[in-house]
Amino acid sequence: MKRPFILFLTSAFFISACSKKSDTATQPIGPIVNTPTVTTFAGSGTAGASDGTKAQAEFNFPTGIGISIDGFIFVADKQNNLVRVISPQGVVNSLNHTTSPGFSNGKDSLSFNFPAGVCADASGNVFVADQSNGAVREINTSGVATTFATGLSSPVATAADPSGNIYVASSGLSVIFKITSKGVKTILAGTGVRGSNNGAGTAATFNQPQALAVDAGGNVYVADKGNNLIRKILPDGTVSTIAGSGTAGAANGTGTSASFDGPAGIAVDASGNLFVGDSNNNLIRKITPAGVVSTYAGSGAQGSGNGALTAATFNSPQGVAVDQYGRVFVADTGNSLIRMINP
Repeated sequence: MKRPFILFLTSAFFISACSKKSDTATQPIGPIVNTPTVTTFAGSGTAGASDGTKAQAEFNFPTGIGISIDGFIFVADKQNNLVRVISPQGVVNSLNHTTSPGFSNGKDSLSFNFPAGVCADASGNVFVADQSNGAVREINTSGVATTFATGLSSPVATAADPSGNIYVASSGLSVIFKITSKGVKTILAGTGVRGSNNGAGTAATFNQPQALAVDAGGNVYVADKGNNLIRKILPDGTVSTIAGSGTAGAANGTGTSASFDGPAGIAVDASGNLFVGDSNNNLIRKITPAGVVSTYAGSGAQGSGNGALTAATFNSPQGVAVDQYGRVFVADTGNSLIRMINP
């Protein structure tokens, strides 16, 4: 496996990457572009595991993506069994050393088995949904990994709220877990039986929830992939459907008049807009706080073309994340690329 860049997980560098404010870390991720466009931020487009800068780097089926407060992008590079980090300048490095599946903690011996989702909390700690190990792993700012929670049955997504709670989407159980900073695990919503019922907490049902996002008020948003719905969970656990008819499609509109096909990524910006990786439609969709759904980027055709928003193409996009500048980053899974959408 070609590694043109040395892994950077010295304690000092990792702390700088994830939690310390520095002149470099607080710079925008690349230039601010005023014209709305889709560009390739990292990846050669060839499946592989090489680290490097921009197009020198390689990914293999990246699924989850998250951004730290300092502008570093974390990627769950699923088929490589790697968690990657991309600096604001576009340098890609791997947080673990091996592409072989495993379940080892620590630093130099760290290994995963199909990492599917990733997020960073306000302190710079990274939480990985380690799908085939049924666990969530925590990597602290010194680069040392521990097991944060187990027994989660195919966890595929993590999200952190402002209070330090971690939310986990269990695809296997079709429930959403809430785990406090002290490791206390409860079911926030879901019965464990697949369905699309709304209601209070454990009376509601989901169908293979695939992605999570949390806003400043502690509301949790769910890309409910198996139901082709976008759901909202209030802090008290009450579940509602905010968009999607439940039937696969690509219709725009308001609330349940819109349709999705395999939504697999979700992010929320500071204004409360949601961005959805509408995987089977090869689109990135936008949902306003009023529930109005539109096509934000992508023509619907499968491809890797850059350019104007709805002229660009994606290939089964999954994870999405939005930074403080309103730019949306996409794990373009089928293309093994990380894409950037300038608003």
